[in-house]
Amino acid sequence: MMSGANVGLAADQLYLVPASVKADDIARILKDGYDVKLMNDGFRSLVKSLQLDYLFIDTHPGLSKETFLSIAISHVLVLILRPDKQDYQGTAVTMDVARQLNVRNVLLAINKTYSTLNPEALKQKVEKTYQSPVAGIFPLSEEVVQLASEGVFCAKYPDHPVSQEFRKVAQHIMAEV
Repeated sequence: MMSGANVGLAADQLYLVPASVKADDIARILKDGYDVKLMNDGFRSLVKSLQLDYLFIDTHPGLSKETFLSIAISHVLVLILRPDKQDYQGTAVTMDVARQLNVRNVLLAINKTYSTLNPEALKQKVEKTYQSPVAGIFPLSEEVVQLASEGVFCAKYPDHPVSQEFRKVAQHIMAEV
């Protein structure tokens, strides 16, 4: 069963819908997987009933049956990577899969960047490596960690550099759709 939190943002609305918060449900899905058709039907129903402009699906890192489906149905795929060797390799594999699944719009977001990194040089390196645009570069932020999932970061800290990057990513997504 899905539950949601409705967060009012001016005239717009944001719905946060966890798949489940019950440990038994999560363990069962990890063990047995889930019905792909049922999930896809659920997404379509959610979009229709809430009249959504956008549906963001947050998946765990790596590739599984579930992430393949999420990639395959994406109009815009946003891959989040950290500036480290392991994430670079994982992102390369995911990019290959996205291209094989004919995902036309792939954006990259670089997360947890150190203040000592040159953001423009990092952006150029990542765009050259993956042949996709970087939509945002998120700085490593103690405020994000301290919030500890106790609210919507951008609502609590609208002028924070992380919130500014979210706006940039949103503009990129809107331009792709």
